Amino acid sequence: MRDLKDYSKREWFRLKPLDHFLIQFCNDGLQHAFRACRPKSLTRFLQGAGHLEGENICLIVAYEQPWALDWLLRMAARHLSDTTLLVFDNSRRARARLDIERVCRDAGVAYLGLPPNPTRHPNRSHGMAMTWIFHNVVRKIRPRNFTFIDHDLIPMEKIELCGIAGDQPFYGLARVNKWGWSLWAGYCSYDFSAVHRLPLNFLNDFSRELDTGGRNWSCLYKNSDRVRMRFGSVRRIAVADPLDGTPRHIAVVDDSWIHLRGASYSSDFREMRDFYERIAKAADEGATLTMLALSTGANLT
Repeated sequence: MRDLKDYSKREWFRLKPLDHFLIQFCNDGLQHAFRACRPKSLTRFLQGAGHLEGENICLIVAYEQPWALDWLLRMAARHLSDTTLLVFDNSRRARARLDIERVCRDAGVAYLGLPPNPTRHPNRSHGMAMTWIFHNVVRKIRPRNFTFIDHDLIPMEKIELCGIAGDQPFYGLARVNKWGWSLWAGYCSYDFSAVHRLPLNFLNDFSRELDTGGRNWSCLYKNSDRVRMRFGSVRRIAVADPLDGTPRHIAVVDDSWIHLRGASYSSDFREMRDFYERIAKAADEGATLTMLALSTGANLT
């Protein structure tokens, strides 16, 4: 939460500090209770991941869309060679969980169903899932490096996740405003040795207008010199629709990842899903992002 001195007179008049305090208090209470939940399958999952101490891991928070995760895992098998993928299912629907577990089993990727999430707010749900994973899994495994990616972030080129942060304690897409900054929750990588003692909290910070992961401002990001750091980029590029060659614009992260945008929550994603499934088919047949691109576009960060 912002320092009280940072609130304007208008915000004080509207009781915004009290509003933000109550939201944060309630969110922390929900998250504390959620973090304490331990599914029976957790012990076996951690035993199976014991060999990953000191290695690089990629943590995927799955949500309701087995088709997107299936594409991600197929492309990851081709393009991510220096990391081990672990899937954590935050879906609400039992059917989706069954399908996502099947996708992971077919791909030979470790799967863990998270406890039922106590909130339906998408950002809050995602943040709670990430916080649970850090405290209940990452801290137990003690990897060298851990990277969170969204289930709709598809690797389309060769990527070495272990090296993207370089000598930095973290790397990702910076989200900046006048109250602070944080990394986009859908693509953020951390050096475990630099953050393992910190009380990382991936909830959003309403008072600072920071999205999922914004609560890490206080314990991590504010202590880093953002001006001297490297961050990722997002661009809109035009690609040819495999159906008829029509140009369509898509979001691309670090010139390597397609971000499907809205796959989980947008009600009008059906048409774009058909398009992305055609892109997936082309990728299965050997097409890379470079081959599909018609032009590069503006940087969106």
